[in-house]
Amino acid sequence: MAFGFALGAFTFGIVYGSAAHVQGMSDIHTLVLSLTAFAGAAQFAALPFWTDPLSYLAIALAAGMVSSRNILMGVTLAPMLRAMPPLQRLVGIWLMVDASWALAMREHRRADVSLIYLTCTLTLAITWMAGVTIGVSLPGVLDPVTLQGLSHGGVTFLFLILIMVTRSRIGPVTPWLISAVAAIAADHWLAPHFTLIIGVGAGALAGLILPEHRKGSDADNG
Repeated sequence: MAFGFALGAFTFGIVYGSAAHVQGMSDIHTLVLSLTAFAGAAQFAALPFWTDPLSYLAIALAAGMVSSRNILMGVTLAPMLRAMPPLQRLVGIWLMVDASWALAMREHRRADVSLIYLTCTLTLAITWMAGVTIGVSLPGVLDPVTLQGLSHGGVTFLFLILIMVTRSRIGPVTPWLISAVAAIAADHWLAPHFTLIIGVGAGALAGLILPEHRKGSDADNG
């Protein structure tokens, strides 16, 4: 399973590195941001706003909404993280991503779960950075049509997340449908990259104001 996660991180790293280069982000900025933030979905979401001048508020909103799930992930990992030595705990928090979180939840009964978690998340960080490093060097050898497609990598990435969530029936589908409808409607009046914020925001609000629906969906899936 960890190998599959690492392969995915490597592939999306290549796509992100290429898309960031096309968007106008310098290679050094791309590499430093990818290492310090280590948040693929948030980086993809914020990428369309990397323009001159920078839209700091839009970047913060896009990254914040996409990464808000990390709060709940961190809460569920808290018992394991508290048991780690301070340095390992900091690394575990810094490099926490969906894949390593899912693996830790699956193996939470094992005595060596913290070692499994750290091994997985460090492997993902290394393969992600390897992919980004390769990605920033690709635009010079790609054709213009491919480059234009890479500039929409963030939307494509989030669309794949939508497909995975709805197909696996993780939680209610209604907020995702509301998110899609809101994004499509906003596309008629706003620039394409702003539709991402509208869509994510609408979906998040729907999830908050439809608690009964969520309970119903959980019962049905159970």
